[in-house]
Amino acid sequence: MKKIVLTLAAMLIALTGAMAQNAPEVIKLNKPNYDEGMTLLNALKNRKSSKGFTEKEISLQDISNMMWAALGVNRPDGKRTAPTGSNRQEIELYAFFKHGAYYYNYKNHTLELVAKGDHRAITGRADAQKAYLNLLFIADTDKTGPGHRPGDANTVSYVNVGYVSQNVYLYCASAGIGSRARGGWNQQKVVETLKLKDSMIVVLGQTVGYCE
Repeated sequence: MKKIVLTLAAMLIALTGAMAQNAPEVIKLNKPNYDEGMTLLNALKNRKSSKGFTEKEISLQDISNMMWAALGVNRPDGKRTAPTGSNRQEIELYAFFKHGAYYYNYKNHTLELVAKGDHRAITGRADAQKAYLNLLFIADTDKTGPGHRPGDANTVSYVNVGYVSQNVYLYCASAGIGSRARGGWNQQKVVETLKLKDSMIVVLGQTVGYCE
């Protein structure tokens, strides 16, 4: 019996490793489905910060809709769903799944692999590492100037990320998916894992997933 258990454990470890190794380099997202979901007022009525996240899979269509809602292009001139001061567009979005961390390329509406493996634990405290998806909103201070203290984002970037986070909240409320904005990320490990420029500062994290 012990031998069987050890064999199954070894198979599970091998399978997990294989999944990490097979993380796709590029995830081509679907076009957003504008006809899905609730009215805006119903989404506002249902918006809340959730807890008890699980690893239940979120569909590709929901991920596609969510990324576009967060920070996608919504006009022919390249402007986006969330405003930024003086249209600096300094906010970047990264998505952390069990199999890898991805950059959201809003111009192509794709997720592009940055780091293989499970890095969800560096994105926030509590149950962040148990959720199907964690998002990090990162400001490039080369586009705005730095904050008042070294390592801080410019004040306008905190405001801009608030718009993005609320877009995620409202989409999740509309789709029946849980969401929670959170702190507690490890800035140094995030920089190392994502190979960020010195000018790029994490402003906010947001956990997304189905809840118990």
